[in-house]
Amino acid sequence: MIQTSFFPQLEKVERTRKDILKEITGKERLSDLYPLRYINQKTGVICSKSFYLEGGKKKPGRQQFFFNNEWVYKEKLPEERESRRLRESTLSFFMRKIKEAMRNTNRCWKEDNREVLGVNEFEDKWNCADKLRVHFDEQVKKYGYMCPITHIDFTTIRRQEEIKTNEKIITNVSADRLFDHINYTKQNVLFTSLGWNLARLNFSLEDIEKLFPGEYIERYKKIVLERFPNSKGFIKG
Repeated sequence: MIQTSFFPQLEKVERTRKDILKEITGKERLSDLYPLRYINQKTGVICSKSFYLEGGKKKPGRQQFFFNNEWVYKEKLPEERESRRLRESTLSFFMRKIKEAMRNTNRCWKEDNREVLGVNEFEDKWNCADKLRVHFDEQVKKYGYMCPITHIDFTTIRRQEEIKTNEKIITNVSADRLFDHINYTKQNVLFTSLGWNLARLNFSLEDIEKLFPGEYIERYKKIVLERFPNSKGFIKG
């Protein structure tokens, strides 16, 4: 277990779906809010119990709830959507999603025959991002729970999936590679705000120097030179 007492923002225990549902509705189960029935997942036939038989074996029926005068799956219930959003608005969830994105990026590089230096040092067992979390915690010890470039406090905010928008939450934590030709290594990965990361992705350093305050650029260059002392004159733009 990682010790996080030096930054209390990370000491919150991930809440369960039941805990969150009770917090927002006062009930522990959706069936306490809406009539419930079970459906045979293959045939769509209503089950007389919570399961159906298939080949002599019990198979769990899929839940449906009566909401707005129709039977819907739980994913359509506003309480379930809000519960999921809150469960996913956590640092642990963001670390797992970042790890997943790193893995997918490496897969794309391989398919495109793109060569990068080093290996993904944050590869971990399924549904686990402990290596990435340790790296994040070490950064927070040094810079605090904020983007080390913009000094904006990190957030981990998820929108409900039903909200169709291309807007990004620029304060959310993200993993930036300081140099594009190097893989996701401990030396190369810096956690920054999504806003800074996107700016770095879409603009050259010369353009960024025109868009952002000078102290942002100086912090960025300082960190790059701390990580890569021999990179002076080769700072990624």
